Parts: sequence; structure tokens; C-alpha cells
Amino acid sequence: MKFQLLKGMRDLTPEQAMKKQKVIGVIRSVFERYGFAPIETPALESFDMLSMKEGGDAIRREIYNFRDQGNREIGLRFDLTVPLARFMSNNPNLPKPFKRCAIGDVWRYDNPQAARWRQFTQADIDTIGSPSVMADAECVAAVIDALERVGLKDFKVRVNNRKLLENVLIGCGVNKERIFSVFRVIDKMDKIGKNGVDEELKKLGIDAGRIFSFLGKDISQLEKFQGCDELEEFSGAMESFGMKDRIKIDLALVRGLEYYTGNVFEILSSLSVSIGGGGRYDKMMAAYGAGDFPAVGISIGIDRLLELLPDDGKKTPAKVFIATIGDVQKEALSIASGLRKGGISTVAELIGRNIKKQLEYADSLKIPYVIVIGPDEVGKKTAKVRNMETRKEEDVAFADLPKYLG
Repeated sequence: MKFQLLKGMRDLTPEQAMKKQKVIGVIRSVFERYGFAPIETPALESFDMLSMKEGGDAIRREIYNFRDQGNREIGLRFDLTVPLARFMSNNPNLPKPFKRCAIGDVWRYDNPQAARWRQFTQADIDTIGSPSVMADAECVAAVIDALERVGLKDFKVRVNNRKLLENVLIGCGVNKERIFSVFRVIDKMDKIGKNGVDEELKKLGIDAGRIFSFLGKDISQLEKFQGCDELEEFSGAMESFGMKDRIKIDLALVRGLEYYTGNVFEILSSLSVSIGGGGRYDKMMAAYGAGDFPAVGISIGIDRLLELLPDDGKKTPAKVFIATIGDVQKEALSIASGLRKGGISTVAELIGRNIKKQLEYADSLKIPYVIVIGPDEVGKKTAKVRNMETRKEEDVAFADLPKYLG
């Protein structure tokens, strides 16, 4: 019997898993450098709680949900923001502003596509309790810093303001009750293009030409609209961070979810692939009973990010392979133990292959160094150390191996 992966799921090879862990480690260290404290929340939550998030039936349809043995309806988290709201409601006395980071898997029952799976990993940061645009800028700056440090070169963070966009639409004659319907159409701009948006707006009886005219204006031409001041303050803060060249004001950016209340962000790579986003959501905490606290956050899609980063070719964390000739396994294990205590990742021969096969094995895994020991080496307490890239060998005393290979 052969078992297949479930649709939308995937296995990671050692190369992929090590690359992912390395990237996550860098991102986590950057987030913590900005003062975002890690929290962890369960993968399973109450379905009633998960399905509260604004977004309508589309959100509910995406939730993996079932009844457990206690007949409770539960679901797998589909993002890390809703669990944060529940966490805040259960921990009301945390000092504010509360800055958190969370990195973990989420699940969405949607249609798998290129670089889009039903289980994927997000890296989030949020600041709860600060209404300042500086908090918005700090979240974006931390993400830009993290992306640069993992080696992503060509990307921009698109920025807009939901208040500004709403007031622009009202200025174009859109009825306030229809704002979110128009938002949803404009949000499709990247998928269906300007002509597609034009056609859909016409079906709603909306003058698309007038809207496009406003969306094409410079921010300085929209100062009379509420929300423009927040965008300008954000832009100034990013200049102070030395990162203004990484942002792009884009008045057509919507971010589909309705709970956003101010500045919104989307991280776009040079290949026009979105690798994350977020924004200000000042009303969401109160909706989950977490208090009337302003909030802002941004998320990186780790799996999409990995698709854009080059592979380093590593197939194992091991730096050293110990090859053996003859009955010297005890000595090999003793050397391996000493190297590991010195912080050097080490593997030793476990099958008893001939030396040629052992060297081929180490080469196939791209292990940088091979230590060769046999009865002669044990007698002299000196090993042959081969550099697998240059193929050069040196004799090194057993006692000096940790220092030589460190």
C-alpha cells in the first residue's frame, strides 16, 4: 500500500527544511532585536472564535473544522492574528504597548496554486495598544530589515491608507454602504487588470474613470482627504529609518479584509509575487473581548519567501564525516563525541562500507571535511583530515581536531 500526500500538503527534504529553519532563525532574531516578544498559541481553536473574523463566508469556507470526541466544533487556525486577539482577551493585564512576534503553521482549505499550499508558515509581528503611526513604521522597518538579512534583494512594500481610499471613493460619488463592495473590486487589480476592474465597477454602476483619475494622483494632491496625513507621517518615519526607498505609496492597494482601519501594507517581490502584508486594525481587539486597544501588524509568508531565495546546496547540517578503516568504531565514536561537545556537527560511519563508498557518501551530502581513521591512525593518535572541496589531506592529532575543525 502506498500512501499519498493530501492535496495542498507537502513534505520538505533536508535541504528545504534546513533552508527554512535558517531563514526563520534570521527573521526571529531580527524581530526580537526590535523588541517583539515571542508567544505561542495552539493550532486548534474554537470554530466559533475562528469564524468571527471579518471576511464573511470566504473565511468560514477556508477553515479546516471538525467535531472532536467531546462534540465540540473546533478548527485549525488560518492565520496568527485571530489567536492573538484571543490571547489578548485571556491576558488583559499585559503592559501596553504589547509587542509580539509569532512564527508558526496555519491551514486554509482553498485551491492550491503555484507557491500556495493548504498548510504554510507565517512570521508575524504586531503592536497592541499604540495608536501612533510610528508603530506602523516600526513593524514595516523590522520586516524590511529581516528580508534584507535573509538575502532578498528586489522587493518593495506597497503602502496605502484605508481611510484615505474610503474618502476618495466617497468623493467619487460612491455611497458609503457600497464602499466595501468597491474595495473588493479594486483589490482584484493585480489579478484582472485595470480593464477587468473597469468592467466590474460598471456592473455596480460606478464611474470607474473618475476613480482611476484619483488613484493616479500624487499623495500631495490628496491632502484634503482624511488619512493622507497618516500616509505622509508614515513616509517620514520610514525616511528616519533610512528605508524610504523600500516603500511605494500605491493608492490602489486595498488589502481585502474589512477589519483594516488605517495604513495597509503589502510586500511585493520583483517577480510581482506577494510575500506578505498587513496593516492597522484598531477595532479588532474589542470585537474579541480583548479591550478597546489600537493595533497594527504585518506578516511574512515564509514558504513564498523561500521560493525567491537561492539554495545553498546543503544537504545535511554535518560539517564533518568520520570514515573508518577496520575495527575502529569505538575510537570514531569517541572523536565524534569530542567534536560535538566543541559545537561541530559530526556524523560517523555506521554501516561498515569500504573507504571509497564512505567518501562518495560524504561527497553526495556535500560534507566539507572527512576524518579518516584506521588502526595506524589509532596507534599514532593522528587522523587524516581531507578537505572535500580541495581534496587536500593533513595529519592532525586527535586532541587538536576540535580546534582544527572549529
